[in-house]
Amino acid sequence: MSENEKEGRLNRRVLLGCMILIGLAGGCGPAANHPELAPVTGVVTVNGKPVENVTVVFTPATEGRVSRGGTDAEGKFTLRYAGDADGAVLGQHAVTFMVIDADAPANVLPRKYADQTASIPAEVTKAGPNEYTFDLKGR
Repeated sequence: MSENEKEGRLNRRVLLGCMILIGLAGGCGPAANHPELAPVTGVVTVNGKPVENVTVVFTPATEGRVSRGGTDAEGKFTLRYAGDADGAVLGQHAVTFMVIDADAPANVLPRKYADQTASIPAEVTKAGPNEYTFDLKGR
């Protein structure tokens, strides 16, 4: 075996070893990468009617990322924190709403919510149930 072949095998072994170490350092799931979360679900209506294609955004009052979820045809949503982690950080949040469908009429949400000048307070608790109904009033 030539010196170049030996060096090539050594390089491949080092590369494989590094890849294994990186995989092990990454952990087995997202729990190591985020604070404690609780599941959050709910429904968004406008003047009592379910609204589709609205992003519900929970912004924590303290630390942590925002959590988001999009509404379906029945106005139902489930929040996602990041990657494959569902839920929201425990504690107080300011809840805002955005239309996510570029083809939707401009007046899907009442103006104060569409302009994101209004938010609704919500608390996410470990005990739950963290199920919310947001009936947005106005035009």
